[in-house]
Amino acid sequence: MSRLLKPVLTGSARSSQTVRASGRTAAMSVALLTLAMWVILAGYCLYVMLLLDVALPGRSGETLAGLAAMAGVLVIGHAYVLQTRRQALAALAAACDAAGERLNHIEQDALREALLRGGAAAFVDAAAIPLVIGGLALIGGWIAAIPLVGAVLGLAILSIEANAVRRFGRLDVARRTRDGAALIVSTNRRHLGQLGLYERAMAVASSHRRTVALSDAETAAAEGRALGAINLLAGFSLAGSAAAATSIVASDAASIGGLAVTLLMTCLVFQPLRRLAAHLPTLMFAAPEWKVLLAAEAEPNAATAMVALPRPARELDVSGLTVPVAGTRRLTLQDVTFNATAGDVVAVIGPAAGGKSTLLEALVGQIPNASGDVRLDGAALNQWDRAALRQHVGYLPQLPGLLRGTVAQNISGFGSEPGEAIIRAAQVAGVHDDIVRLPDGYDTMIAEPGALPLALSLQQRIAWARALFGEPFLVLLDNPASFQDNDGHLALRRCLARLRARGAVTIVTGDAASIIDSASHVLVLRHGGVLEFGTTEEVRGKMVERQRREAERLASVSVFAEPRETLADAPLVE
Repeated sequence: MSRLLKPVLTGSARSSQTVRASGRTAAMSVALLTLAMWVILAGYCLYVMLLLDVALPGRSGETLAGLAAMAGVLVIGHAYVLQTRRQALAALAAACDAAGERLNHIEQDALREALLRGGAAAFVDAAAIPLVIGGLALIGGWIAAIPLVGAVLGLAILSIEANAVRRFGRLDVARRTRDGAALIVSTNRRHLGQLGLYERAMAVASSHRRTVALSDAETAAAEGRALGAINLLAGFSLAGSAAAATSIVASDAASIGGLAVTLLMTCLVFQPLRRLAAHLPTLMFAAPEWKVLLAAEAEPNAATAMVALPRPARELDVSGLTVPVAGTRRLTLQDVTFNATAGDVVAVIGPAAGGKSTLLEALVGQIPNASGDVRLDGAALNQWDRAALRQHVGYLPQLPGLLRGTVAQNISGFGSEPGEAIIRAAQVAGVHDDIVRLPDGYDTMIAEPGALPLALSLQQRIAWARALFGEPFLVLLDNPASFQDNDGHLALRRCLARLRARGAVTIVTGDAASIIDSASHVLVLRHGGVLEFGTTEEVRGKMVERQRREAERLASVSVFAEPRETLADAPLVE
């Protein structure tokens, strides 16, 4: 492994300055090594000229031995430069990967392939074509015009075929779509059959396969056309250059060595063009990724190192939390304000589509366009990096969303934490006994084709354990009772009681009795705003009084009056 790679592959959690420095070092190395390679190619031309114009007429063994030594040095040097340049390109690819990971995980598969598989090297070598043509002009000015015209036509053909490849779309995206459709069919075969959708899903997967096959064929055809045209131009240019050089040699304006060098340099003109044609699709899709990476690197970035704050342990304070609907002026949440201290269990209730799930997503920091303040022990969420925030905030979405892996991996978030922490989270969630009854216990594979199907209630309780893993201070549970039977509701009561006892702040949506009875506070959302907030008894009293007044108002209205919308949109806290 070259020393060029070592500073780049030491890890992805490095500063932006280190990443940029590594990228610049690798790029400069590629440029210098490419220059050295073309100097060696010029040495090949000199070797051929000396061999034909000096060694052959002189019949000197010493000259031949010296030229043989020269050839050996050139070949060894050429091999070393090529290998070192490959390593420098690999170092540049690693630097781009590190930068892309730091800059919100920018996708750059095509860029990496171009750097590692020769596309970028061909592009860099093509930049030296004018130098080769300039060398031909030294032999005979009009001789250089023949490969010059061929190279210009070749670049024009490559440009035309590149536009054709761009129209076909990215093959890697099409392949991922095809693989995703196939995975859905294979994973959900039984459910699709029960719904009568298996044949339709298979038709969709087949359509994606045909799209990939068509794109593959069209891309291969474009590559073939470009490569064939370049080879044709190279053949005509080589024949023309040979004829022109022969005429110059016949008129004693150049030597036989000049003829051989002319042919060699003409081949060198078209060699990078052939490689460009072979890597055309990769280069076409690598170019925009390179531009995105440069644009992202040019933007000012905040310092990545953040001061490690102490673990929150006192309160959650939400002030003026507002979430707009993307692309509209409507608000999903409007000026939501409340406070919860350690040990509080806040039940969030209200009508459907009232913003309950959006509130939890905003509290976990997953809505970038949210405004207002969400603070843990006085510190805003953006004062923690993502890894630290994951330790302090546990989140359960409406659907379990278990990933392919073992039960233990799903609970721990695919981390390397010891099994005791996993078991402790499962016990708090009340799912430990159910897990150990599985065929392989915590090592049972789930969410993969052929895996043991789990009941939704069990999946949801495994997701409870995932939200509770690591004993986070803020626990957000979105409708955790939706798939539960009586045993599940009992487990939820015990879970909320344990969270309350250890001093966590728990925000839970839903109006099931197991939630309301366990709650210390109730937050009533209506049309995205806070209708009521207080202790369970306070809110219960206010809601009863509100319904009593509404009943009196309706009783005083004539039966012939126009009906009016009632205010009892929120469920009664019983």
